[in-house]
Amino acid sequence: MEFSYYWAYWTLFEAMWIGMLWFTRSRVPGRAVCWIPGVKAVRRRACERRVDALLAGLGEKGVPAADRPDRTQLVDRWHRFVAGRCAAVPFQATPLLIAWAPFLPPRTAPEGTPLASLWMFVALAGYGTVSIALMAADVRAVAVSDAAGLATTKAALFLEELVLPGRQRSQDSALDTEAKAFRQLCRALRAQAKYTAREMPATTRERVRQDTERLIAALGHLNESYLLSEGEERSTAVCEMARLVSNALQHSCRGRDQRNSLVVVSAHLLTHAPASDDAALTTADLWWHRMLRGVGWLVTAAALFTGAAVFPSGGAATDMMAVMGLLSMAAVFPPLRELLGRAVTGLFGTSMPSAEPGSGPHPPPRTEAPAPLSRADEARVLCGSGPAGCPPCPSCFESR
Repeated sequence: MEFSYYWAYWTLFEAMWIGMLWFTRSRVPGRAVCWIPGVKAVRRRACERRVDALLAGLGEKGVPAADRPDRTQLVDRWHRFVAGRCAAVPFQATPLLIAWAPFLPPRTAPEGTPLASLWMFVALAGYGTVSIALMAADVRAVAVSDAAGLATTKAALFLEELVLPGRQRSQDSALDTEAKAFRQLCRALRAQAKYTAREMPATTRERVRQDTERLIAALGHLNESYLLSEGEERSTAVCEMARLVSNALQHSCRGRDQRNSLVVVSAHLLTHAPASDDAALTTADLWWHRMLRGVGWLVTAAALFTGAAVFPSGGAATDMMAVMGLLSMAAVFPPLRELLGRAVTGLFGTSMPSAEPGSGPHPPPRTEAPAPLSRADEARVLCGSGPAGCPPCPSCFESR
């Protein structure tokens, strides 16, 4: 039972830590790990060898040097991202190890045979589900906070599959591996366009999104040619696709302190890019985004209520955590949000801000100006004729 309390405290701390970094958009892999002496050199030589092989392969495919990423920037960005993700695995796996600890000593039945009860498997499944959910939340926090680093990693992995097919290490077929890498690259490019321009005006965000969708449409067209052609046409498709991804990698692999541009890919490479289907793209991911946001708010509320219940000292801290949990639930349930808004309005005379964008009061509808009357309508109004289809009175024209 003592291990369960340790697991609950650690999991609550980890959930609050991931949620805080997600909310502040400061979950950047490798930013704190590389400050530790000696950690920055771990596996860096292997990363440098992979980058050298990748740049050499791009040169063999005919990609110009102007469209290739800088070696130092790519090594530093890729190594920091991978090292930060690897350092987070022990921290995230600790709750699961704590949950397994009470069940490591096997229980014995009277006959001397091991006994495994049903509740043990249920508890392990619950602990494992919570730990895996926290790992998935951390991956999402990384995608929101460091979208450019995620795009750098996925673009480099896709280029390895494209120009260095002999380095495949998975058990899947080459087609499955290439399709998976291509899907991950497209998702990373869309996340980069969405989160790196979040503080910019709406027109700037829309332009970055359109450039990204044109880039993805061009990559999809070249990928189809690459998969359905042979010989010279296939080599041309590989060269053009490698050039596009390499140029996008050149812009995304810059350090966070050096990234002062929203350019996704050079404009001259999108001259002949096909148009993207914006209608399908805007409605693709709405429902599961809302579901994830709602589940996240509910998990946060459950963690806060649990912390308020098991907090050892009590006092004002438990009341504050309970209020924060109530507000987290109000972000999901509109009736509760409306009730809290009325309560705040009655107590303080101010309205409670809405928790979700677009959930506040809507502006009054704009009334359009009436259309100008024609000559015949003016005559009909002046003469006061009855039905709308009656002809205008000629005397009205003479009086005007």
